[in-house]
Amino acid sequence: MTDEEVRQIAVDMGKIFNDGDDEVAKRLVHPDFIDYEAPEGSPRGPEAYANTARWMRSVWEGARWEIVDSFAKGDKATLRVIFTGRQVTDFMGVPATGKSVRVQHIHIYRVTDGQVHEHWAVRDDLELFRQLGAWDKPLMGAPKPAPTA
Repeated sequence: MTDEEVRQIAVDMGKIFNDGDDEVAKRLVHPDFIDYEAPEGSPRGPEAYANTARWMRSVWEGARWEIVDSFAKGDKATLRVIFTGRQVTDFMGVPATGKSVRVQHIHIYRVTDGQVHEHWAVRDDLELFRQLGAWDKPLMGAPKPAPTA
């Protein structure tokens, strides 16, 4: 496969999350697909990946993963995305806040024979939790609070 074909398959994987397109999952996700972002021992394959997408869309109203950069070399493609959504149910122990978030992710896919076999991700979860009010990391350049006596 060409680098561009590998990149396009990775880009098309976004339809599973953004559009809830289970047919894309059935077509592009290999039956032995491993999602290294999921907890160890999680189910594998297209249905498991589609289930993760359904869950994320149920937690985040208006969830979108906007691709802002992408490239591929050999059998791997990398996407830099901006995730946005409004939290409407519990997420990783944080009760629904109703707050909207905007955070960056990096996703790497290994593609062979037209299907995705592996996925890795780096998400800025600290920033996500800061925006939800679950962590009090100050913004860059924001004044530091005065010490209390």
